[in-house]
Amino acid sequence: MKTASKAGKIAVNGDVHGYLFMRHIEGASRDQSLLLPPSIDEYVSEDHPVRVIDAFVDSLDVAELGFSKALPRQTGRRPYHPGDLLKLFIYAYLNQTRSTRRLEKECHRNLEVIWLMKQLKPDFKTIADFRKDNGHAIKRVCRQFVVFCKEAGLVSGDLVAVDGSKFKAAASKDQALTRRQLREQVEQLDRRITTYLEHLSEVESSDEPEFEHEQVTKALDYLRHHQHELREQLNELEAEGRSQHCRTEPQARLMRSGREGTVVGYNAQNAVDEQHQLIIHHELTQHGADNQLLAPMSHASQQVLGQSLKTIVADTGYSNGQHIDDTQERGVEVAVPAKRSVNNKDSGQLFQKHEFTYRPEDDTYQCPAGKTLHYKTYSSKDRAYLYTRQGCHRCPLQHRCTRSDQRWVSRHFEEHAFERSNLQATPTMMRRRQAVVEPPFGTLKRLLNQGRFSVWGLSAARAEYSLAVLSYNLIRVINVLGVRTLLAKLA
Repeated sequence: MKTASKAGKIAVNGDVHGYLFMRHIEGASRDQSLLLPPSIDEYVSEDHPVRVIDAFVDSLDVAELGFSKALPRQTGRRPYHPGDLLKLFIYAYLNQTRSTRRLEKECHRNLEVIWLMKQLKPDFKTIADFRKDNGHAIKRVCRQFVVFCKEAGLVSGDLVAVDGSKFKAAASKDQALTRRQLREQVEQLDRRITTYLEHLSEVESSDEPEFEHEQVTKALDYLRHHQHELREQLNELEAEGRSQHCRTEPQARLMRSGREGTVVGYNAQNAVDEQHQLIIHHELTQHGADNQLLAPMSHASQQVLGQSLKTIVADTGYSNGQHIDDTQERGVEVAVPAKRSVNNKDSGQLFQKHEFTYRPEDDTYQCPAGKTLHYKTYSSKDRAYLYTRQGCHRCPLQHRCTRSDQRWVSRHFEEHAFERSNLQATPTMMRRRQAVVEPPFGTLKRLLNQGRFSVWGLSAARAEYSLAVLSYNLIRVINVLGVRTLLAKLA
């Protein structure tokens, strides 16, 4: 039988035959005194990403960017420098650590954080207040980093893809109610209160000895109080013209979110440059749909990139004639598939709009039978010119065109913009859009706990989303350039 001795020799039946190849790695004694303790700078390697965070934040003018407490007062308790707290948050989101209490602990035990914070140990309340109070400044930091990337040749602007994704709010979906649901709950409480009052009247008249009048009165008071709260919420919705309300986070909205159905949250918008998939602009909005967001996203992207922005591409959800035309007027090519209404009468078997030919020389349409439809009127609501002709009952193709004696065709006010944009939105362009703009959302949702915010309210959620975007861009640039090259460019 073989046994291993503590000294490392192999014993067979008590006889020593040889030695083991190596001994176990042993730690240093906790009682051992060091003549020269190691410096903090030795805690992280020369090519560690935490050095990029430190160098980038040190290059910022936090006072100019609008951070609170960047210029401390002459009296009172000295605040932490906003640059140090910004470094802590960037590191936190890079490592998917968003809890401020967890960050407080990391400042005591994480060597990388100790190096980054220079042994500063802010409490969780200070850390949380920094994120809450500096949302706009953090977004400016994101733009500053994009400007740096542009100067470093990492952003081209040849193709920028815009898309949106729904991110869940911290509030529960159960706390959101529509106007219709509020009305139904108020009516239900009305019926319950009426039932209680009727029962109370019957029991009091019968002098039932076991009847507990006090408990019933308390139940009625609770129902009336709850009914009053619901009525106030309903009146507030009607006064503001809103159709929904979230009790615990009023700024959150019920939104449709693809596979997840309906969520309570916000609509996150990204404009992503194709060259290295860097997010050049982002927004967190309360819009449930994307059709009012193309112009704001393209204008903001153009402010960052200037004349280098060549093409904006987006999916059909951004189809909006005014926004497309406005963006084209600014010198940016737009590739968005036009969203057209379908003539669904007779199960869609009638002639569709695209089968009518527009003749710009005389501003008329020609139908498939060769007849002319002249301009008649316009619709301000639909932003469309309307063309028509009479006498369709004598046409041999009437059964494929209309059931009446008159066929109408509409032309959008910005039809030329639609046609130009739709021409650019080729299948190849749409595949490029998908490859550019969708992967960043996957990374952002991973950084933000599968796409759920940990803070309450739109302002705080915007700050958290900006931190995630900044962390994502840093990851991309580090992967492209490497830590040492990036540090050299930041120097």
